[in-house]
Amino acid sequence: MKKLILPLIVLASFYSCKKTTVDDIVPVPPAAPLVITKADYSNYKVGGTAFSFSTVNAASVSVPASGVGQTWDFSTLTETGSITTGGANYLTPTNAAFSAATYMIAETNAWAVSGVSSPTFASNSFYELSDAGSYELSYSQNAAVSIVVASLGATITYPIQNLNYTGTTKYPNVIFPSKVGNAAVVTSGIVKTSSYTVTAAAFGLNNTPGQTKVTTTVTQEVLGSGTANFKNIGKVRVLVIKNSISDKTNYFLGGAPAPAALLTNLGLTDGEVTTSATYRFLGEGLGNVGILNVNASGVITSAFFRK
Repeated sequence: MKKLILPLIVLASFYSCKKTTVDDIVPVPPAAPLVITKADYSNYKVGGTAFSFSTVNAASVSVPASGVGQTWDFSTLTETGSITTGGANYLTPTNAAFSAATYMIAETNAWAVSGVSSPTFASNSFYELSDAGSYELSYSQNAAVSIVVASLGATITYPIQNLNYTGTTKYPNVIFPSKVGNAAVVTSGIVKTSSYTVTAAAFGLNNTPGQTKVTTTVTQEVLGSGTANFKNIGKVRVLVIKNSISDKTNYFLGGAPAPAALLTNLGLTDGEVTTSATYRFLGEGLGNVGILNVNASGVITSAFFRK
């Protein structure tokens, strides 16, 4: 037996000292490019799990740059407020005018004209989640309200109404599938009409029916991808998309364009075009994880991040 011990020891020493070569290394395949689909929005439904967003000081964040392989750290931002959505907030749609809706949210809203606001009214906002994308279908006004513009002796009354989009009918928040390399998608001719009556003796108006029509074009493009870190949910693979929004507003009274003098006195301009942008961080398996709203000057006006 003594003759066998030494060879065994030598053999064991040989293998323990063997160097690792290139041929011994098993390569780790790169992660597949991130593609965001309806499956990543599984909680965006009636009875889905509730989730929360932090509102943060808009000055503490910046507009995301284009490119892949980026990193963002939102975990240290100071929270200025909190919004919980999903779960009990997502209700079964009850309005036939929004037949494509898959969930709705009960909210409050108000009208504002010439620096004067109406009383708040109950409203329901309607949304559709499908294989094609996440869409906003607009909202219903559930109570009548009036605005009194004392300087003009004018009263504007908004009835109970549905403000659903016509034309293209759907306002795209996110178009599926979203991935780096997608061509920009332009959705134009989205029209939202609000109705009211106007009484203003100085302009010869007495319960004259009126309408405001806003025609919107949304251009969606995928800017980039990477990893973002959030306060409570940690690091998440994300895409960044940008929606460039153009709104053209026209005013009508009695079936004709509203008088220019009346609009001027109300501080309104027929045919005015305003622009803005919304940047969204889309998280793998989570849906929206960050939203930045930006005005025409490129200034961030509000920011929300998952927590």
